Amino acid sequence: MACFDSCGRGGGLFMLVEENKQLTRDIFALELTGEFPYEKATSGQFVNLLIGDGKGHPLRRPLSIASCNPETKTLTLVYRVVGDGTKWLSERCPGDVLDVLGPLGRGFPAPQNPGTVLVVGGGVGVPPLYQLAKELGAAGFKLHIVLGFKNQDEVFWTREFAEFGDVVVCTEDGSLGKKGFVTEALNVNENWTTLYSCGPKPMLKALKAHFQGRDIKGYVSLEERMACGVG
Repeated sequence: MACFDSCGRGGGLFMLVEENKQLTRDIFALELTGEFPYEKATSGQFVNLLIGDGKGHPLRRPLSIASCNPETKTLTLVYRVVGDGTKWLSERCPGDVLDVLGPLGRGFPAPQNPGTVLVVGGGVGVPPLYQLAKELGAAGFKLHIVLGFKNQDEVFWTREFAEFGDVVVCTEDGSLGKKGFVTEALNVNENWTTLYSCGPKPMLKALKAHFQGRDIKGYVSLEERMACGVG
């Protein structure tokens, strides 16, 4: 096993790459292991990764925590390749070392009311909700999960989410699951008590309009670039 100083640059921690699995054409699941405050991390938080030595890319890349397992000491991050920084990240191999700063941000609060919890994710907004589903499932909450993607080629982790609740998949072109946006899969007669969501802003606005005037508590996680980690 490789031995190294666990302290990274600027307060970060060095973590080893266990796996960097390609899920779709441009989406990868990065599994890291090493010293990390796993017990302090909660769903809805994120970490900031240093790209290379930080000279070519001085700003860290913020990635939401998809899964955090204190027992196996593994941290999973899911990201989309959109530029040079994430392209570099997609080329990391098992045994490589990354400088990780976190956990950062405010996590999702626990549901305040009993009843079925609605979880809605879209695109790369899906992964942050996986840790949430694990936590709520372990706490005994019944979950209804709606996952939206552009087409079947971009769908991932549906089986993983199915371990914690009923899953409905929506694709914009109807190539898999229900055709249309996530709101097409929401029955207005359902009596959900709490909503958690993460995804593109148009999706979040559509959800707000859909539930306008309804007695439901909602929490959303916005996809924003935050290189400093504090806003």
